[in-house]
Parts: sequence; C-alpha cells; structure tokens
Amino acid sequence: MSALEISEKALPYVRLATLTEKVDTQPEVAAVVGPLFDRVADALLASGANPGLPIAEYDMDRHGVRITVGFTYDGPAIDGLVIVELPAVESAFTATHHGSMATIDDSWGAVNAAITERGATAVGPCREVYLQSESEDQADWITELQQPVSAS
Repeated sequence: MSALEISEKALPYVRLATLTEKVDTQPEVAAVVGPLFDRVADALLASGANPGLPIAEYDMDRHGVRITVGFTYDGPAIDGLVIVELPAVESAFTATHHGSMATIDDSWGAVNAAITERGATAVGPCREVYLQSESEDQADWITELQQPVSAS
C-alpha cells in the first residue's frame, strides 16, 4: 500500500436520504453500517428512486457513535427515511482509502495525525464517501475520508 496522501479542501453541501443508529463503542460500527445502507437503498428503490452516492457520517462522543448513512438524493420525502442536509464545510482534511474497510482505521489514524501535526483541530462529525463500493470482498473499494477542521 502506498503512502496516504492527505490534503485540505472545502466540502460541498450534500442532501441525503438517511437512517441513523447509535452504538456504544467504535468496534460495533462495522456491524451496523452495511445493514443500514441496505435498508436505505431498499426504501429508495421501493419508492422508485435510485440511490445516489453512498455517504456515512460518524459523530463520536463519550456516549458512543451516532452513525448516519444514506445516499445523495434530491427528491421528495420518503416514508421511513430522514432527509439530512450536510452543510458545506470551509476546511476539511481528506484522504483516499483504497481497499477493505478492515484497514480503514489505519487511514483514519493517519488523517488524525496530520491534523495534529499541522496545528488544526477536528470539529464536528467525520464523513466517509464511498466512491467505489460494489464488490463483496472490498478489495477495489475507494473511500474518501473527510474530517472538518478549524485552524488552531
């Protein structure tokens, strides 16, 4: 695996059709994300809509992790789903993770280390944008990691 390239950029506003769950600890996240995405996709398809780009937002605090997953969506409300508007962000540290979600913690560790090294502060929930996520084995997955920041 090549060195992770970490950059700073603005993030656009995104409108999603979503579902949210909360878990007590970070290791519980993996078991929740996939089934949540499946439920959102099923609801979108049942309504006649096509799921857009898959995005997850993770909000961690001392009480656990709030996981919001969804697909970009510009249509009307859909029964059972919540429309969430992720605001544009002036500055975020981003990196592109290639491959399995089993190693994504290493990539997030590098992003968080870069934030500290560059004198910034993580603010608000982080996001994962699943640019390519079709294969079962995840070997060819491409995920953009996004952590909003403020200068220190």
